[in-house]
This record gives sequence, structure tokens and C-alpha cells, in this order.
Amino acid sequence: MTMTKIYLRILKIIWRIYGVNKVFIQWLLIEPLLRGFVFFTLFLDKLFFSGYKNVEVKRPIFILGHPRSGTTFLHKLLGYSEQTVVFTAWQLMFPALTARILLRPLYNILCKKGLTEVFPKETGHKIDLREAEEEEMLFLNNYDTQFMAAGLLGFDEQEYPELQWHDHQPDAHRFRSTNFLRDCFKRQIFATGKQKIIAQTHFSTHRIKTLMEAFPDAKFIYVVRDPHQVVPSFLSLLYKTIDLRWGLKPVPQTVLDRYYRRRYQAMIDLYRYFYELQKNNELPEERVLVLPYTQLLTDLQGAVENIIRFTGIQANEVMLEKVADQARRQKDYKPEHKGLPLEMFGITRQEIDKDFAFVFDNYDIPTWDKRQD
Repeated sequence: MTMTKIYLRILKIIWRIYGVNKVFIQWLLIEPLLRGFVFFTLFLDKLFFSGYKNVEVKRPIFILGHPRSGTTFLHKLLGYSEQTVVFTAWQLMFPALTARILLRPLYNILCKKGLTEVFPKETGHKIDLREAEEEEMLFLNNYDTQFMAAGLLGFDEQEYPELQWHDHQPDAHRFRSTNFLRDCFKRQIFATGKQKIIAQTHFSTHRIKTLMEAFPDAKFIYVVRDPHQVVPSFLSLLYKTIDLRWGLKPVPQTVLDRYYRRRYQAMIDLYRYFYELQKNNELPEERVLVLPYTQLLTDLQGAVENIIRFTGIQANEVMLEKVADQARRQKDYKPEHKGLPLEMFGITRQEIDKDFAFVFDNYDIPTWDKRQD
């Protein structure tokens, strides 16, 4: 489905649910201007920063796994290496180097006035324009990410498998998006002078085979976490962020129930897709490292040492100090936000036990029933 069709479907959804309000006006007027600005400035880069086209993306590292599995934590930690390239939230919103120059005065004003927070930590995932953020957001610029279906598009009657099952799409579709991603990487390397891309692209677990083809020297870290922790945490995050940004009161309960059920099924699908590829030996061990979330909590230094050996990242003193400090603080770690009850989403612990049985069995994670014994 093209960007135009997705955009028009979202407008229709907003009209039907919210009517003509600020959300509708934002999408009717501001969203097209933003997308147009992004792609126009990407074109201008070819004129004013043509040197980026000669940059090579060598041995990138992709962090995969379901959202709320520790991927953000790991991404930021590895980003402390002097060698690594990450994107801040504002760079993801405006990947063109020309755009950053044009918007720099506005960005500086926002920083000076302390107005850089996009989402507060109370939602479960703080986003700040100045801080490193997940590179999956780059695909928001061309509407080719499951983020779209997790947002307003998720309230539609129809589903959008092409925004989820990327590896199953036609080659022209698959590689158009990875070429876009590569060009964004090139710009960031060109701008920073650093060489090692570390990209957190959790939803792109569904395009891992495409990424392997597009980046034949890439390494992949797949973080796997207990579904009993991930499911309520992720659904709570979606609820809080959508409610904060657009408001959920106008959304009919039947639409919300359908939305929760679809997001739940998409979570199962993401876990299962990686599991099936692994079971069928389609993921070479020399390219894919499976990292249990529990190791990040109980043996962070050991986990990072394993990652360093696997990826070849050069761990500088700052990074090692951050790892050591975080390892000490892990013992007293408490979540900064409170998740919503699982029952609110119409899902039971027994369902999770059943639907994610392949995860519990394969990764040696106890089911909920076993924990009650």
C-alpha cells in the first residue's frame, strides 16, 4: 500500500472517530507539510551534501526483539562507544542533513527553553528530541513500519499485513525501504564521522531476512523477554501514548477491543516469526546473537562482554564505566511507570501461557501456571 493510500485511510479514521478537531487538522494540514519537507530536504542533500553518497555502511549492528524487551536500554548503552553511530529523536524526525541545518535555530530554542520532551516517562517510554531513540522510527517517514498499525491506523476495520510481514512483500517494496534506511545511515555516518551503526529496529524483526540480504556483513542481536512482562507493558505503553497524543475517550469500546486483540496477535506473530526462522536454521549463528533479557538484569557485564566479542565493538572507557555503573544499579532497579492491569485489555495469563507456549519452551521461561505452584 502506498503512502498516499495509508494517509487517506488515517484521515478517514480520524474523521469517523474524532470529527473535525485538532487531530484532524493536524493530519490534514501539518502531516503532508512535514512529509513533503522531509523528502524535499532529502533531495537537497544530494546537491549540498553529495559526499554522503560515497559513504559505506560497514558491519552495522541491528538490535531486534519485541518492544519492552530491553532493546532501548541496550541500544543506549552500546551507543556510548566512541565508534558507534546512533540517532537522536530529532535526527530521526528529520534525517536530511539540509533539514537539520534549516531547523537548527528552532531546535536550539527548544533546547534552551527545555521544550524537547515528546513523551514523558509516565507513558512508559520517554522520548526527548536530544536523546538517542530507536531507528525503527526512520520508517515512519515512509510509512513502512508496524508503528503505523500500532497508531491511528490500528483503529481501521481492515488490517495491514504489509506493514508487519516485510520479508513477505515483493522485492521492490522490501528493498526500497532498506535502500532508504541505508541512505539515512550514510548521512548519519557522514555527519558524525563515526563508522559503526547500531540500529534499534525491533519491529523489523519481521524484515530480518531482507536486512540480511541488504546488509550482508551486518550482525543482529535479538533480545528475548518473558511475554508475561512484555504483553501488559507494551499494551500499557500504547494506551498511554495514544491517549496522551490523540485521546481515547472518543474511540468506541468495540474499536478499542478489536485494537487490543490485533496488537496482542501481532506480538505473538513477532515472537513466532523469529522462533520459526531459528528453528528452521535460517539464522546463521555467526550473524545472530540471542540475548535473554534476564542476563541484562543479572549479568550485565557478562552480556556486554559477549556482545563485544560477537560484534567487534570497541568498548571505550566511558562505555565500560556506564556498564559498570548500571550493573551496580540493577540490583535496586524499579520501573519508573506503573503498567495498566492486563484484564483491561481482555487478555488473561492463561491465554499468554497458551499462545506463547513456544517461547516458554524454547527459551526456558516458566509459564504463569508453573510460577503459581
